[in-house]
Amino acid sequence: MKSFYTLIVLSILTINFAFSQNYQSGIITKNDKGTIEGKVSIDNNSKKVLFKKNNKVKTYDFDFINSITIDKENYSKITFNDEVFFSKQLESGKATIYNLLNNNFLIIKDDNEGKIFNILDDENQIPGILSLLFNDCNTVRDKINKTEDFSEKMLTSITKNYNNCDYNSYSPTEKEIDKANSYNTDFFRFYTGLQLDFNNTTVNNFDSNNPIGVGVGLGLMASPSFMGNLKGNLYFDFDFAMVFTGSNDYANGPAALNYKVNTFRFSLGMEYIFNKEGEFSPFLGIGYGYIADYYDGALGTIRFKDNKQNYFFIPKVGVLYNLKKGKRIGLTISYISEYENDLSFIYGDDVTYYPLTIKNSSFNLGLNYYF
Repeated sequence: MKSFYTLIVLSILTINFAFSQNYQSGIITKNDKGTIEGKVSIDNNSKKVLFKKNNKVKTYDFDFINSITIDKENYSKITFNDEVFFSKQLESGKATIYNLLNNNFLIIKDDNEGKIFNILDDENQIPGILSLLFNDCNTVRDKINKTEDFSEKMLTSITKNYNNCDYNSYSPTEKEIDKANSYNTDFFRFYTGLQLDFNNTTVNNFDSNNPIGVGVGLGLMASPSFMGNLKGNLYFDFDFAMVFTGSNDYANGPAALNYKVNTFRFSLGMEYIFNKEGEFSPFLGIGYGYIADYYDGALGTIRFKDNKQNYFFIPKVGVLYNLKKGKRIGLTISYISEYENDLSFIYGDDVTYYPLTIKNSSFNLGLNYYF
């Protein structure tokens, strides 16, 4: 129970830390022309603005606000598809591009055709989206197809080039249409990293020890398109890890015990990621897995080797740090629930029974790279 409360406290602290990164120094101008100055966070999804001052947070609906200044940049209201956003205009002309914050951008053409996209989550679909929006400018199309990193600066440059283009008739290729239509395809990431296990091991209910295991892991996390608004927040994950624990001594009654163990574990689970578009994204998850332990040791003067398999639950908490081009680094703290391996055996001409029951649980620290 103490371990459970520890995980809860860690998760709350992690979430509070991550969300605090969204606040920036700013000024809110209300509809009555009054202004307030402090820390500001705009949430275009909920249509609310969070205002923090003296550690107190107040929430304003978009309807009560005229404009917002963040770090000397002005964010004003625009309407697209009957939905209101606070945005910063980057370039205007035949096509106008807006920064909607949290890596979200909106491009609207003078015929009211437009698209909202996220430069991290929709990285693979951006060339197709832009090619259809700018389908009457071949020079811009060529630039789009040669671009790998669609940063704010690059998107602004592409839009500016389009506004200065000698327009001509253009029909998108089948490949470009497929890219644009794949906007709602499943989203997934592979990851690999290092594992550090802090074990709590008890032998025959007599002696306990806390051996440390070191290993590597890899996995796949996927967020299917059928989850709608939860896509990018809720993930299913498959995880595999190999952990190696060196020799450890146990005072096992009258006979000394020493063994090392190599562990292989597989798990399936779910993770929910908060603040998915922020710099720091905390997450909570739970999984169910299969574990195989391979023992090599000595009980007194008797050498033994054995292996056992078990199942476990694994709650986890962590935080992701967003790098460039959609890559991430993640720190995960998880807990392997207690399980029991019965290695008892009979040995010798006198057919002596040697009890050897090992109970183990562990806290695990993982540092992963997501690509």
